Amino acid sequence: MRFWFVPAVMLAALTGCEYSGPPEGQAAKPSTTATTATPQVATGEAADPRAAEVQAMQEWSRRQLQPDLPGQFAGATMSSTTVSYGFAGAKPGHYDVHFTCEGPMETQLSLATQAGDEVLTPVQVPCDGAVFKAQVTLSIAGVEFVMNPADGADGRYAFRLVPASAEHAATVLQGADGLKALVDAGQTSAPGPAAELKGTLDRDGAGCLILQAEDGDDYTLIFPEGTNLSGGTLVLPAGPRLTGGDPVVLTGHRVPADESLSMCLNYARLYSVESAAIIR
Repeated sequence: MRFWFVPAVMLAALTGCEYSGPPEGQAAKPSTTATTATPQVATGEAADPRAAEVQAMQEWSRRQLQPDLPGQFAGATMSSTTVSYGFAGAKPGHYDVHFTCEGPMETQLSLATQAGDEVLTPVQVPCDGAVFKAQVTLSIAGVEFVMNPADGADGRYAFRLVPASAEHAATVLQGADGLKALVDAGQTSAPGPAAELKGTLDRDGAGCLILQAEDGDDYTLIFPEGTNLSGGTLVLPAGPRLTGGDPVVLTGHRVPADESLSMCLNYARLYSVESAAIIR
């Protein structure tokens, strides 16, 4: 089952409803949504239950993802099988993904382009009322949400794309011998999917702390707020104390390239650290 947003036309059906973001520069607000092919009800007859279900769906989805955010593309749908829902008007760029579900124990969520290229790797999201957040990058216009409920259970889903902040707010700590550490100063956009990395702490040619990962890539590291440098030793808020050459396992999130962090050589491959442990 598949739905696509068509500019200037608001669609809603028993299995889906949608409201889109406003023109650039205007505050987002829900649009009036019309139902499709809703039978007319003669005077004295009971109200069409499908229209009531669509209205209930709209009200539920808006409650789940409040407040409305500038430029958002938002939608909702329900299904007991795999269902797709797309936003053709989403331009290339960085976006925050907000998703929540109700009904099944969990739902597999993924995002793809209209051409079928992966935007968000499939992830199992618990349908417990919490809002799942991730950050994605669209290289071409248009994106499709794909939802697959566990065990074929009836599920309903609310989701949106929100243009992400272009810059990652970070401060630079200076240590001994030109050592630099990027520290989160209040990230304004949602992180990407959780990822664990193993490797060795090192520094790049500009002095920034990096991870030489086991997969052969190097990542410029952004440490959690409250991290300090003591000489050549990095002290995380919840420990441990790290120095160059330490073999470590990191938990955190990959984040989009950010030219505002060009004081480090590799600002195209960033990793936001949540916790670290030394491999012994």
